[in-house]
Amino acid sequence: MKKFVLSTALIASGSLFFSAASNADSVNYISGGFNDFYNSDFYVEGSTSIADNWVGEVQFTDMGDYSLRAGAKYFLDMGADRQFNTFLKGGVSHYDFGNSDDTSAYAGIGAMTKLSQQTTAIVDAGYDWGLDGFASVSARLRYAFTDRFSADAGFRGNFNSIDNEVHLGVTYSF
Repeated sequence: MKKFVLSTALIASGSLFFSAASNADSVNYISGGFNDFYNSDFYVEGSTSIADNWVGEVQFTDMGDYSLRAGAKYFLDMGADRQFNTFLKGGVSHYDFGNSDDTSAYAGIGAMTKLSQQTTAIVDAGYDWGLDGFASVSARLRYAFTDRFSADAGFRGNFNSIDNEVHLGVTYSF
């Protein structure tokens, strides 16, 4: 009986990690946590599939009064059998500092790839025409603990005298 219970527990935990692998690279998620960018403390973001190869995304941070980015990604080669899922992205950014604000466009390119069953890497490079214009490159890791919850850590290097960004958070995939 003990062997049966132990075997069942091992199979269940193995299937949990197998299913976690399918959601570490999910594009349908809500994420939030600590964000270090100027005087910000937290971020909330989310994305969801809106059509074949199209993903809508929104990000809110408490930088200044707030910053908001809303846009879309177009995956050039989306699919479970792909090692790399490359994408183009674009949208609108808004930075509000109380007595001044700036609204502009952003655009970029990036890729997602699985490093292991539970780990996905996301890299991108882009340009934001806000705040007098700046380019950036970022790297992000997402580690799935279950089929729904992941830890998220990332770094974005910004150019043109814009502070770099670090974030640590939790992601819920749906």
